[in-house]
Amino acid sequence: MPKFDPGASSTQNEAWRVRRTTAVAAIILLILSGMLMSASVPPLNWSAAAWVALIPLFLIADTQSPVKAAVCGFCWGLGWAFTGFYWLREIDPVIPYLIAPVMAAFPAMGAALVPVFSRNLLIPNDIQLQGYAAVRNFRQQSIWKNLLSCLLLAAWWCIVEWFRSRLLPWNYVSVSQWRNLPLIQLCAVTGTYGVSFLIVLVNATLAAAFRDGFRKTGKRLNHAAAFPFFISLFLVLAVSSFGVFKYRQLRKPRSVVEFNAALIQGDISQRRQATVEQALEAMNIYLELSSLAAKSHPVPDIIIWPETATPFAYNGNDRLAGSLRRKLGKLIAGTGRPMLIGSIDFERLPPRSTRRPGITNSALLLDPASEITGRYDKIQRVPFGEYVPFRKHLPEWAVKRIDMHRDLVPGGSYSPLPLLPGVRAGISICYEDIFEYIARRETLENANLLLTITNDAWYPASSEPDQHLANCVFRTIETGLPMLRCGNNSASCLIEADGFISDCLFRKESPHGGSAAAPEIRGRRAGIIKVRVPYKPELTFYTRYGNVFIALCWLPVIAGLAVSAGKWRRRKEILAGKFKTRTDTKA
Repeated sequence: MPKFDPGASSTQNEAWRVRRTTAVAAIILLILSGMLMSASVPPLNWSAAAWVALIPLFLIADTQSPVKAAVCGFCWGLGWAFTGFYWLREIDPVIPYLIAPVMAAFPAMGAALVPVFSRNLLIPNDIQLQGYAAVRNFRQQSIWKNLLSCLLLAAWWCIVEWFRSRLLPWNYVSVSQWRNLPLIQLCAVTGTYGVSFLIVLVNATLAAAFRDGFRKTGKRLNHAAAFPFFISLFLVLAVSSFGVFKYRQLRKPRSVVEFNAALIQGDISQRRQATVEQALEAMNIYLELSSLAAKSHPVPDIIIWPETATPFAYNGNDRLAGSLRRKLGKLIAGTGRPMLIGSIDFERLPPRSTRRPGITNSALLLDPASEITGRYDKIQRVPFGEYVPFRKHLPEWAVKRIDMHRDLVPGGSYSPLPLLPGVRAGISICYEDIFEYIARRETLENANLLLTITNDAWYPASSEPDQHLANCVFRTIETGLPMLRCGNNSASCLIEADGFISDCLFRKESPHGGSAAAPEIRGRRAGIIKVRVPYKPELTFYTRYGNVFIALCWLPVIAGLAVSAGKWRRRKEILAGKFKTRTDTKA
């Protein structure tokens, strides 16, 4: 490789400058387009941006090798992940810089197959063997091959999202449409992946239209390149029409169980290492708000506290825990109503076990006699917040840097809690409501209500609570069940089975008259929300069969990879044959 000489003025040096400038411009464009995708979710909610934010990535990756295409996806992912997860700075300013490369690895996987499908499915081997100029000037004539390539790319992107479903299923492409109720009704069949599929497909077909539409044959443009986009647009309209129909079906009268839930939102700051004074303040605030809610009209049927409402274990042996049990028992006896409270608790061990019980993050159901009649222990713990993954294998200095001085024990039961007669609540604690497998499993266990208790006080000023709400809305449509949420400082509300937020502790004036739910407003409040749950809910397709859509995505992707591998091998054989012929001729 020739060395670069700054003093020279050759054409080669000018070409080097152009290549460097082009590469830098491409990286900047990729990062900006990734940031545009993150703008499609709260706090900006520019949902329309998601339909075009992937176009620069697909256009640039299309001209690269698979490895370089993955690098393009990584650059795009850095822009998306750093801005989309910037709220983690409230835990530690370093975390956004650490998590961005990890999350960017997934868009890198998604982009790696862009040139694989584009070249091997669209461009014949004889054209590719003629070199770069022939490939650049080749105009794809087949609308269906173009569409097929885009379909495979959308399917692959959904598979990549599925790969990270157990790590952190936060801010999928589909989340950008969390307020587009007609479109997201598709989740009852496909889960969130079906919505992501449509968005990626529109991006891919638009990118293909730009790529092929401006490749000239003489003075004519390839207008047929836009047809795959029109087909994808038709699919979006068809799905939205289906959503309108389903939305109306869900609004029809049906047999329901009604009850009044008192939600207590204490708006307590994060107090994991609380002093005695801070713990007493938290306890008194929640007791006072609960007493006010019990005297309100209509009278509540149940009082609900959020996750870890008080910063100590309900069943602890200390004076604070004893005081809470005593005062809470007096409150419950005075109201005659059950309560569901979020609290740190202790693992239930077999009678003869000698092991020390672990600590759990639990939801405890107290009956009118203050007896614990049901409990749910959090299953999906927060890495580094509620436990340290691979603690035994990490160096001591790293553990000290990230340790929060407790490793919670995960629960193992998905059984719903019987809140009231006819009301069976599938519980989620904190960010568990973004994991579709938990809500689906609880629905299969005969839940007819989803109930989330959460504490987003870790993030008092960022967009995390708003993003949390946007991500959890999809659980209602997937399961066909309403969700009641009780938060310590945000989004205490009711989400209907169609994803519509119908009521909230805080409300604001509606532009159409009256008032509307305002879950984005934070503060301290207690209020009554009327909840209607289906007496005998009908299982959705997604609840019954799970991620069938992902399985259907795997089939064409594997077939596409097999075809691509065959064409690549054939090109290699042809090139090897030509090289052998030339060698024999020279000999």
